[in-house]
Amino acid sequence: MKYLYLNIDENRVVTISNKRIEELAQTLTEYVVQDNFDLTKDMPSEDGQGTVKLEGFLTAQEFIERFNNNYSAKRTNAYPSIEEQLDMQYWDKINGTTNWEDEIARIKLENPKQ
Repeated sequence: MKYLYLNIDENRVVTISNKRIEELAQTLTEYVVQDNFDLTKDMPSEDGQGTVKLEGFLTAQEFIERFNNNYSAKRTNAYPSIEEQLDMQYWDKINGTTNWEDEIARIKLENPKQ
């Protein structure tokens, strides 16, 4: 998983991390994506004869557009944390409920495969 912290007003990705950064999550817009999510951007090469792919140069708007066109990314961001899911499963077993299954089904329905 990768955690991205965006400053929407400044149209920039502030940082990309492999771990959640609580302090940034409180002040910036947080997105969670799979490790294989494409964060590269084609930039002109120094000699002007083509482009090179550079990671981490997306603007916030470019990232959000790419994110919104990727059902897997939207699902990943919508799922509760693993800790929350395990807690839901525990209480479902204790109470004989299906809250966890219902929540996962809702997320899949709202973010269908394309």
